[in-house]
Amino acid sequence: MMRSTQRLNAHSLTAAKWIDHGAIQLSAALPELLKLWEQERLLTPLDRHFALQMSQLHPSDGQQPLFILLCALLSQQLSSQHSCLVLAHIMPLNPMAEQTSHCKISLSLEALTQSLQTFDAVGIAGSNKPLIFDNGRLYLQRYHQFETSVAASLIRLSGAVSEHVLEHVSVDTHAQDQIKDTKLRSRLDQLFPANALADHELINNENAAIIDWQKVATATALGKKLSVITGGPGTGKTTTVTKLLLLLQMESMQEIRLVAPTGKAAARLSESIKASKARLAKELNAHADIGANNQDFLTALGRIPEEASTLHRLLGVIPNSAHFRHHQGNPLRLDLLIVDEASMVDLPMMYKLLSALPKHASLILLGDQDQLASVEAGAVLADICAGLKIPADPNHPIPNNNFLNNNELNKSPQWQMRYSKEQAERLCALTGFELTPYISDVPKLGDSLCMLMHSHRFKGDAGIGLLANAVNRADLQGIMQVWQQGPAELSWLEHSMLVSQTQAKVNEPANNTGLNLLLEQACNQYGDYLRALNHAVDNNDLGTRPSTADIIERFNQYRILCAMRSGDYGVEGINQYVTQALANAKLIKPLQEFYLGRPIIIQSNDYNLGLFNGDIGLILQDEDKPERLMAHFIKADGSLLKVLPARLPSHETCYAMTVHKSQGSEFSRVALVLPPNPSLAQWQLLTKELVYTAITRAKTHFTCLGTQQVFERASSQVTQRASGLADRLWSNNSQTSSLAS
Repeated sequence: MMRSTQRLNAHSLTAAKWIDHGAIQLSAALPELLKLWEQERLLTPLDRHFALQMSQLHPSDGQQPLFILLCALLSQQLSSQHSCLVLAHIMPLNPMAEQTSHCKISLSLEALTQSLQTFDAVGIAGSNKPLIFDNGRLYLQRYHQFETSVAASLIRLSGAVSEHVLEHVSVDTHAQDQIKDTKLRSRLDQLFPANALADHELINNENAAIIDWQKVATATALGKKLSVITGGPGTGKTTTVTKLLLLLQMESMQEIRLVAPTGKAAARLSESIKASKARLAKELNAHADIGANNQDFLTALGRIPEEASTLHRLLGVIPNSAHFRHHQGNPLRLDLLIVDEASMVDLPMMYKLLSALPKHASLILLGDQDQLASVEAGAVLADICAGLKIPADPNHPIPNNNFLNNNELNKSPQWQMRYSKEQAERLCALTGFELTPYISDVPKLGDSLCMLMHSHRFKGDAGIGLLANAVNRADLQGIMQVWQQGPAELSWLEHSMLVSQTQAKVNEPANNTGLNLLLEQACNQYGDYLRALNHAVDNNDLGTRPSTADIIERFNQYRILCAMRSGDYGVEGINQYVTQALANAKLIKPLQEFYLGRPIIIQSNDYNLGLFNGDIGLILQDEDKPERLMAHFIKADGSLLKVLPARLPSHETCYAMTVHKSQGSEFSRVALVLPPNPSLAQWQLLTKELVYTAITRAKTHFTCLGTQQVFERASSQVTQRASGLADRLWSNNSQTSSLAS
């Protein structure tokens, strides 16, 4: 009660007389408004304290409310995963995007820019000031350093020729160059036979049917220090990299490291490399006509590394420090670094990774540019790929706002390769494909990029693939057609509106038949691993229980994904409902915090234990001491980690998890939960990228609990992250100057 009486009354502030400060007008003193905005969750506590602290550290600037407001807005952008504040995006009449504005900026954009540059705390690029103003964007100094350094490193790498394919061949002699290219062409033809294209379907343009982009991507990476291979699920990114590594290992012995942002993603990368190597070995053994070359291929194949680690483990974590053991002064010991799930790598981490990369080393980034961007600031992979984006209608440029509406998305951009004349001719010589249509006068990073366009996971008529493609295009008519066709691998659960149209009633689980059907599904799916555990307990014989790895594998066949953490239809609410449903079905006994079969997800890093944010494990009986319950995790290298529950870092139950946390994972069956009546804050999270990412986590079946209105609107919202990285990489493309999807 005491706390509620201290809350500010927004209505009384609105009724108050406006206070004119020249540059801005306020309905109350700015410190009071900062408290109000924090209460209304427009600012985080950190945002408010940052603005007030900056005003105290810079008293001359702090006397001006405009300076405090801009500091709050900048911190708000960073809290929302933007790397900077774009002045042109500020709404002068309502800069905090309130339902009823309590603040107005009286200046034009030009005058605002001039006023900003008069503040003592603001400097230009290269100055030693806490805030940097550069090309219409306001940065924290360290984020400006991150962005400019990442851009410089990527540009340097993209312009450098990989040394490894030239290991045994002098490039000074034209004849030797021809011998080298002929040898590479022969090996590429053997690894990518022409008949492999027979099953490819037409995709987007007439050239997609006759070009094996996996082959082109491999040829691209063979000659560049930077290679970025992107594409949706099942397009063959790992297969392509495996064949690339095979060719590189035939040339010379190299120190190669495989990494991913999370432990789960690293484990998946290891599994994918092993499976790809096995398939490739089978193919090579089936081709007796390769002759003596066959043994060379198989020998090189055996040298390809299989173990992947996390980025943190690669860089070397220093406990209780934000720094890593490897940095520019102590670079990594490797020749080639391959980073999977690159869309999850945020700007600060990419800066640290590139800083630790040796000068001679090559870098390959793998990922899906259409997935959700990183949880922290930046959208590095999207910025790298931004220059390949061309509007479907050149006369209809993409507007600079945070979300694009459906009319704009009907003219959503297409992707097209962008090669220099020299690179196109080189790739043509190595692959035999005609790439002249993709020649650009200003290729920029284009020579290092390749997008894979054909999905091998989803057949052309597969419901999951059709729905994912329609959502990715924001094609609302196509989305509706897919659901109406009723494919066997898709299930729709509608939020019940039978009791009342009010949100309070709809959100009651007892009144929501859709939610109850989801809970039945969860009991059926999670029941598989839980019944196996209970059977061993009932028989008092742990020997009858499947192995720990098998139990965890059974659990990982199904997952519920939520758009947000809080609320009845967020992770917290759904986990409670599922726990109760499983208890009612007598599948679990949640009488204590750590009960048999409870899934947990780690929420903070513990470097001593080797557990990291996002790691998922199960509470199981210890095989050595069955009377003791332990948390069991499968590490990236496939080994088992057992931890006493009392030693676990912060964690929570994980029958349901956020879509963000699911990145880098795959499940046989996935259920996505969308709220029936999203709040304004929840709408900010419901985007095309979120829905697309959730759908593409599923391999065999996808379920959605939601309403048609929410699903379609979410599929129509494209998230844009404020960034200057795309502009620095593709400076001739003005449409990517400040936003990256």
